[in-house]
Amino acid sequence: MWAQGGIAAAVSPEDSPRLHLEDTLRAGRELCNRAAVEILTDHAPEAVKWLEEMGVLFDRGEEGIHLGREGGHSRRRILHSGGSASGKSFIDALTQRVRETSPIQLVEHTIAAELVVDGERCYGIRSDAAGGGSPRLILAPVTILATGGAASLFERTSNPPTATGDGIALAYRAGAEIADMEFMQFHPTALVSKNGWTFLISEAVRGEGAYLFNTAGKRFMPAVHEMAELAPRDVVASAIHQEMRQTGSEYVLLSAKHLPAALLKERFPNIYAACLERGFDMTRDLLPVAPAAHYTIGGVRTDLDGRTSVKGLLACGEVACTGVHGANRLASNSLLECLVFARRAVEAARQDATPLPAIPTQWESLPPLESEPSDFSPLAHLMTKAVGIVRSQSELACAQRQIEEFWGVYKNESLQWRNRLQVARLITQAALLRTESRGAHRREDFPHEDPNWKKHIVFQKDREPRTIEV
Repeated sequence: MWAQGGIAAAVSPEDSPRLHLEDTLRAGRELCNRAAVEILTDHAPEAVKWLEEMGVLFDRGEEGIHLGREGGHSRRRILHSGGSASGKSFIDALTQRVRETSPIQLVEHTIAAELVVDGERCYGIRSDAAGGGSPRLILAPVTILATGGAASLFERTSNPPTATGDGIALAYRAGAEIADMEFMQFHPTALVSKNGWTFLISEAVRGEGAYLFNTAGKRFMPAVHEMAELAPRDVVASAIHQEMRQTGSEYVLLSAKHLPAALLKERFPNIYAACLERGFDMTRDLLPVAPAAHYTIGGVRTDLDGRTSVKGLLACGEVACTGVHGANRLASNSLLECLVFARRAVEAARQDATPLPAIPTQWESLPPLESEPSDFSPLAHLMTKAVGIVRSQSELACAQRQIEEFWGVYKNESLQWRNRLQVARLITQAALLRTESRGAHRREDFPHEDPNWKKHIVFQKDREPRTIEV
């Protein structure tokens, strides 16, 4: 719902799935699963067509569908709907179709508290009403996790407050493999305000020609990367972090005032309006921006059809780790991944569905869910300070010790604390283990890529972490 960016697809005569593939692999810093990327880019035009059939209206100009360009893309291939409110446009259209489809039963305002497993197979979920009430089992031959990422474990984030990795924690406790958790992508340009409120300034603004300046008025990206402001996100976010550190400022400045005002108002109506509410006119003012936690590249490890290491359990979207993003997600590949791999997961679910056997006896009697505390700021502050854009051995080790202290205090406090702490543990441990800088993972004590680290870190409950070669 919150996605401003659109969906990447090679639909232009000047573009091709092959070029899209090459851009994705380049951004992923040699950690992408090539087979997954081929599926993603080959099926992108088909996914766009399917969205149109579902009722999504893409933005058009005199020459047809308007195609934008974002960081890391060598061609204009980003389709938007509703300007910079593509996610809302997609969700509105698809939610309407779901509500019109009578066999689908919606259970809202309900928490998925645990996956029902017997050590080998998943049988559904144990659920609890969000406001309290009796727990119950929702059983199914196949269960698909589509619970999003964990970027709201950090103080500055572009995500809604519910994006705290709950699905990753559920899958981990159920015995599923979790991979690539060290790769948390920070979006380079989130608006900085005095009250801490964060609003994303879409990469598409830079795609239309906006520039980045430090607080001394110097444009710095041309000296960092040949694509300047359109470099991949990991490069831009790291460069902004470095400029902020050197100048002692809490932000850099984004300038779009040299672009036609009519273009900005037409292409980015919700960004223009949100900036005005905060006292900035993006057609005339420099916008203070800084990176914010944005996208969880790692997650529940799946095959090319969404299957996890637990039978009967599949995953798709940001909760999943399909391998398409490698060490750094290419802009606007996320909504595309949701569509392409969700459709494959549905086909796999059809194939895997079998009659439910007897449910394990330990699930017959369920205690009610604990009360939920509201203040998770100590953990968010710790993750931002020690496990943020640039990391080090000393700070990560300190964070690991602090997380264990939190665990001792809060593990029985609430489901939300358990989930957050389990995911924070995985992110921090993975960041400690990867002794190099690659993509979205930056270590100031290991500032370069190491060819010996072309591998993935995989976690699984009750097992030591292991690595898998690309």
